[in-house]
Amino acid sequence: MSEIGDIFQGLPKKFQKGAVKEPRTFYFSLDEDEKWTVALDKDKCVVKAGKPAQDADCFFKSSKQVFLDVWSGKHTPGMTDFMTGKIKSNNPLMLKEFVSAFRK
Repeated sequence: MSEIGDIFQGLPKKFQKGAVKEPRTFYFSLDEDEKWTVALDKDKCVVKAGKPAQDADCFFKSSKQVFLDVWSGKHTPGMTDFMTGKIKSNNPLMLKEFVSAFRK
């Protein structure tokens, strides 16, 4: 499995119960070949490869390298990332909620 696949498969173990107040679905599209759906609620984290059956509450579209840099803490997304299209999301603030739901 890829490094990115390992990150997503490891999310349920890092999930902090109670970190989200209501159910949320996140969709990650990284380059052409990495697609992941993560569903969070108060008590659990469910990760599936591929697109969600319904529209996700929040999507993150970027390159694999940008994702890895953000996940590792090497890069903190800013307005320029979204304005230039380096990162695309329908809800950048919800991405912060996603990251805070996991312990590093």
